[in-house]
Amino acid sequence: MNSVALRFQDKLCNLINANIGGFQRLLNCGNFSACPIVSNTNVTFCNYIPDDSMLPPYIPSGNYRVDFHGLYSNNELFVIEVYGKVTRPEVK
Repeated sequence: MNSVALRFQDKLCNLINANIGGFQRLLNCGNFSACPIVSNTNVTFCNYIPDDSMLPPYIPSGNYRVDFHGLYSNNELFVIEVYGKVTRPEVK
């Protein structure tokens, strides 16, 4: 299995507002409705499926893992590991 590490950093609200990867779909399910995120509240996201039209067009077939690290200042609050698989039709 080959692995390549890519890292980018931004605020969740920036990703949602720019609709990177279709993050605006996070507003469709759960109790999260808009930014800014209110402190001392539980936020629920559910049934998120990335919008493939908002992702790079030539992601090769394979298994992928994306890690989301939640930080406040320099303190790590949580890590979310998301696993996914990209399959493309075989061209003959």
